[in-house]
Amino acid sequence: MKFLQLFPLYGEYVTEFYAARPDLAAQTYSAQNAALVDDGFGLVHMFARYLAPHGFETEIVFTEAEPAQRRWLAEHSPAPLTQPENWRLEIAARQVDAARPDILYITEPVAFDRRFLALLTHRPRMIVAWKAAAIPPGTDWHGIDLILSNFTPTFGRALERGAARAEFFTPGFPDHLAEELPDEGKFWDVSFIGSVSSEHRTRTDYLNSLAKGQLVRDHDFSLGYFLRTAEPAIVPVGVAMHNRGALWGRAMHRVLKGSRIALNIGIDLAKGETGNMRMIEATGLGSFLLTEYQDNIRRYFEPGLEIETFGSQGELAEKIRHYLADADAREAVARRGRARCLRDFPMSKSVARLAEFIHAHLRT
Repeated sequence: MKFLQLFPLYGEYVTEFYAARPDLAAQTYSAQNAALVDDGFGLVHMFARYLAPHGFETEIVFTEAEPAQRRWLAEHSPAPLTQPENWRLEIAARQVDAARPDILYITEPVAFDRRFLALLTHRPRMIVAWKAAAIPPGTDWHGIDLILSNFTPTFGRALERGAARAEFFTPGFPDHLAEELPDEGKFWDVSFIGSVSSEHRTRTDYLNSLAKGQLVRDHDFSLGYFLRTAEPAIVPVGVAMHNRGALWGRAMHRVLKGSRIALNIGIDLAKGETGNMRMIEATGLGSFLLTEYQDNIRRYFEPGLEIETFGSQGELAEKIRHYLADADAREAVARRGRARCLRDFPMSKSVARLAEFIHAHLRT
């Protein structure tokens, strides 16, 4: 059974990835694709990499990797594009038609919604998609058989947008990742990796409060922000001073593993829910996770035992000071957090659940 996953990438990541590998764009499509897979961008969502033991022949397409995508076009479908400005959609549609998958998994179904599906001449037996963030007006999910999410409001909205079904699902931590990274010890006291935008006002306020503490020397620890800032005008000066630039793939995993405390602060849209992939990545890599408290936190980890939480700027600063001063307590929490992650959220369990969804659908 063929499984094809369409996988989005940030444009900035693609630019940096190829700049660091100046000879890669001239190589074959398969070589470029393999290098992208190996770098591990969004690895907790890269299900195509791990489904083979469940009887699937898998393929992954990085829809925004323009050099790789245009190389595929030259190698497999050299006819001119009918809409060059929409090369992402049109090349991906040709790849789906060429592969003729039984299962099409769309990792970002806003751009790749019904309008993309209309470009296909091959109709997969099942179309699955993931969404756990805002759904812009006009998104049309008619034709999608199953939307997966760990964000409760998505379920009703998915059906309203035309999806046939929606189910709770969590990404998975690849068991091999921590061991593949170099063991460099802890080289950051506190780090935060993520985006800052108008959808992250609470996150920005927390980060700014820590930055202000550094300026007046209330906080005596190393503080590293690794931020994607699509709206730089809204980033406070204090936050910008600590921003060392966005991190992706293995570089991001290296910093998470190398942090004594890994911060996690959700998107404003969450409103009482948590469960983003940074929680799984940080705990799986064995780092101490300090995350904003949300009502459903115990669905994932036990506060004070496997992770720690905060609910105010003062509590955030207090818990940073406490756990930096008590390495034994911090590392004990981190060990229990990693054990919980590897028990409840391993990639093996996620892909097994995904395979169950697929086989159940195909039996109906």
